[in-house]
Amino acid sequence: MRKWIGRMLASSFVSSLKMWCFNLNTETWREVSTVGEKPTATTGMSMILDTSGHMLLLHGGTGHPWGRNNNGDLIAFVLSERRWKPLQCTGDCPAAKYGQAIVLRQGHLYCFGGCRWLPDVEDFLFNSELHCLDLKSQTWSLLYDDPRNESRVMYKHGLALYENKLYVVGSSYGDLYSLTHQEKLHVFDLHTKEWKIQDTLRCLRHGYPRQRKYHGWVQWKNEVYICGGHNNRIVLRDIWKLELPSLQWTRLPTNLPVTTYFITAAITPTKCLYTFGGITDLEDRPRTNAVFRLWLAIPPLLDLALKKVLTLLPDRNAETIARLRDLGVPFNVMDKLRHVE
Repeated sequence: MRKWIGRMLASSFVSSLKMWCFNLNTETWREVSTVGEKPTATTGMSMILDTSGHMLLLHGGTGHPWGRNNNGDLIAFVLSERRWKPLQCTGDCPAAKYGQAIVLRQGHLYCFGGCRWLPDVEDFLFNSELHCLDLKSQTWSLLYDDPRNESRVMYKHGLALYENKLYVVGSSYGDLYSLTHQEKLHVFDLHTKEWKIQDTLRCLRHGYPRQRKYHGWVQWKNEVYICGGHNNRIVLRDIWKLELPSLQWTRLPTNLPVTTYFITAAITPTKCLYTFGGITDLEDRPRTNAVFRLWLAIPPLLDLALKKVLTLLPDRNAETIARLRDLGVPFNVMDKLRHVE
């Protein structure tokens, strides 16, 4: 299992994208060589893995000057070819923006919220637009837009999909100042095309999670996990589970090793949660490139055995790992240790 992470590097006028691969078994990074025109203005983009198409999908983002130079492109990164492939989408496309949330299910990509610059009034617009892309026809459609509803404008939030309902996980700007805890969620019914605000169920021991923004989040089947973020007063490091569709909150009996926001999170099919990077205090200065792992289920026996073998190696360079084949380690296991070039 490998994790793909795009890392943005900024110069005075350009935001360029480098592709890095983190091997979850050897716990080492490797920069990946790519072909095709690299996307630009990618800070604050949304990225998701399309397992059926074996590609990463990147949407939106911003570059210098930050917040004003935005793009609305949808770009695929074909994993088998290491190739960038712009998608030629039509229809009612989302405006160029950044900080939006996306979720993918059965060939449809849903995009909600985000931020864009309005040059006419010289101000930023945080919106509540909901779009859907049919990946087969590459056609966008607008599902809902209510610019008058300021309680639902979202930026750097989470978006989960379960049983034809979209769940917005995180605080709108209005909720962050008016509510102290996440007692309610914004829910969109894909059948009726209607928004509702639904009550959540408190954790019997710890109550509700605090309202937050810029947190990490993942979905695993009918479970959503959130971690970190901040509420304009303190930076958080707690981890919570939200069960769908009951909306039952449960606080996990552990925390992130550090307080952090603007954190990226991912989860494996074997239910292992990974977090990467973030900012560690409200001064917006200390940043981290640390990767943390948390098993949310009992690890498979093969993973446990492989981890034990790797701890016995003096180092984890390519030459040392290659010698494991001489010890009888099967080829399918050796493939787990191979880096993407």
